[in-house]
Amino acid sequence: MAEDSANVLAPAGYDDHGARLRVQELEQQLSVALGAYRVQPASTDLYQDGTGMIDYRITTKDNTGPFARTIGWILLSHFGNLATVKDCTDPELIGKILSVLKDSGFQYIPYDNAAGKTYDGSCKALVGFSWADRYFSLVVNLNTNDQFC
Repeated sequence: MAEDSANVLAPAGYDDHGARLRVQELEQQLSVALGAYRVQPASTDLYQDGTGMIDYRITTKDNTGPFARTIGWILLSHFGNLATVKDCTDPELIGKILSVLKDSGFQYIPYDNAAGKTYDGSCKALVGFSWADRYFSLVVNLNTNDQFC
């Protein structure tokens, strides 16, 4: 049902089809730039009720499958051009990721910065959560019945 879609809450002018194409293009660009690693995207459908758009799980090519050690998560915001990287400690890898994000028009927000600050913006349903929850979460339990902003 359309009224159950997160896109009902999207800002004016939001192009869901365009955003999904951009996600696919970014996956290809990341796969090329991170050739020594495996880039595993989640389904955008998983984020239907979240504030994020998608995540890309980074593993080594020789260590795959659901239990493969994750060496980084790339997270994109749902309705914007924000991106962050979580749990990546390899400076060379994060440098390559940030280069691709920049070249693709995404604005990088350091994850620890976003996770360490409490959101107090205009979206009342998310006040009290972290800024990371506000922009990058898979699922967010709302404080009230207010809709996303």
